[in-house]
Amino acid sequence: MKETDILEKALSEAKKLVEKNKFNKFPDVIKINIDTLIGKIDSNKSLLSALVTSLVKKITTPGQDIRLHRTDFENGYSARSLDTKITAPFFKQHFPKYANKESAFLTLATREKIPWTKSEWQNLKIRDKNVKTSFIEVFDVVEKGKVKPKDCLQYIFAKLFVLSKQQYAIFDETIEAVNFDEIVNLTTVIRMLEAHFETKLSSRLPVIAIYTAYQELIKEVKRYSKKVLRPLNVHTSSDKHGFGDVEVWNNNNTPYEMVEIKHNIAIDRNLIFDIAKKSEKTTIERYYILTTYKNSFLSKEEEDYINKFILKLYKDSGLEIIANGIIPSLKYYLRFIEDYKGFLLAYTGNLIIDAKNSTEIKDFHIEKWKELLQEHKI
Repeated sequence: MKETDILEKALSEAKKLVEKNKFNKFPDVIKINIDTLIGKIDSNKSLLSALVTSLVKKITTPGQDIRLHRTDFENGYSARSLDTKITAPFFKQHFPKYANKESAFLTLATREKIPWTKSEWQNLKIRDKNVKTSFIEVFDVVEKGKVKPKDCLQYIFAKLFVLSKQQYAIFDETIEAVNFDEIVNLTTVIRMLEAHFETKLSSRLPVIAIYTAYQELIKEVKRYSKKVLRPLNVHTSSDKHGFGDVEVWNNNNTPYEMVEIKHNIAIDRNLIFDIAKKSEKTTIERYYILTTYKNSFLSKEEEDYINKFILKLYKDSGLEIIANGIIPSLKYYLRFIEDYKGFLLAYTGNLIIDAKNSTEIKDFHIEKWKELLQEHKI
């Protein structure tokens, strides 16, 4: 059986087990340790993918010691190649939120030349001791023949399937919470966004808000006629464009306007210098640097210096850098938008799209937004 077929079959069996609620068929050593990994999947998704890759290898090649995940180990194999070719595409198709961009074997926890054995486990670069222990324990019991690798696969997919169903239910409830009976004004929209940005681990939220505003500006403002708003990239993506968090490009595939967004970081001259340097010899005409930091700048003196530098740079090169706070910028952008309800619906949709495809948007971010929609009867 081919590797992809093994994964598809395990997923199919896992769904049946969920429907019949037959989690008790699995031994405790599987449930306890895999539950630990699933519980911390947002920050350790590479470990779960690496485990899945290893389990597939054990099924196709029972004689292979899957703890030896590199070819430069004696009797080892290339787990990274298998992961890139088979596991990563499978996760992108079925569990995109927990998929790695290229391979699970690009992180410090998985790529180092350390065998996944109990004698070497302390050397693994995994911060959470419980996660590290559970990761090694699964490899140990599989390699010693105490549990079947296909059972581990089925349990992993069953838990991921349940987790995904719970998240999708929250998404549906949030969309349903968008009610268009009430009149929405700019003050209400800004108040809602400010409250949402105050949620913990919220650095992605302002990016989505600005991106949503640009989706509307592209349609409404003449400056952006015949311009292209590029899709949002995941913050942790290895193929990030290299300019801004939000990017507007010309039709001839050259950069036009960029927005870089900082969360609770004061704007200082070094950030401005970096923007000026990476914009050299490009077609970028305008570059925004926006922050959620309360006063925007490190100090009044720093703000004055930056404004003088920006003015001189514009005179010398034509590059316009605009440094500002997120909220003042959103207020400015939204004045060009006639349909505030449409903006809120688009922001809700973008939140959900991001939550489905990465771990940056957490369930509690969606829940908080749903509460805000209900609170303001939007």
